[in-house]
Amino acid sequence: MVRVTELTKKQRRKKQQRRQLLIGLAIVCAVIVVVGAVLGYNAWKDRQVDVLPQDQRITAVVGDREIELAPYSTCEVDDAQCTPSQPTTLELHGAKEFTLKIPEDVYDHDWSLLKVFDDPGANEDNYFKSDEKHEVTLSVEADKKASDGSTPQLKVVEVQSLLIGVDADKQQTPIMTIWSLEIVA
Repeated sequence: MVRVTELTKKQRRKKQQRRQLLIGLAIVCAVIVVVGAVLGYNAWKDRQVDVLPQDQRITAVVGDREIELAPYSTCEVDDAQCTPSQPTTLELHGAKEFTLKIPEDVYDHDWSLLKVFDDPGANEDNYFKSDEKHEVTLSVEADKKASDGSTPQLKVVEVQSLLIGVDADKQQTPIMTIWSLEIVA
């Protein structure tokens, strides 16, 4: 004779409550694991450098032409052994002005623009705050007249920015990044 034991109402309710408690705990644990994974990934991603300074490009727009310009120099701040490359020659083919489009990794913090003319008295150094300018349009002629009455002509443009790069040990480090353009009218 087999005896079938039936659970009382109270026992069934307790069993159901235990089951619901276990399901609730499993859901809470799953949520904690997912939130922890998302926060861990975001912390890891924040420590990564998306585009290295040497891979950043400024775009020069002359008429209907766009030219991507690589940095002239990317050096760690205290690197006395750093040797820059040659300035990029930007041929204007008679254009009186051109535009420099600055990459987001540069314009999203402070950066500077140095304009060197054939008359040193016309040289200009401009500083821009974060998100102040995304592009600049430059004239090949200075706003000021030279002492002899002539109009100084733009010869060199430099864009400078302190970016985050990596050193030889793959550690993040500040990198002084400079784009130097020799202007040929």
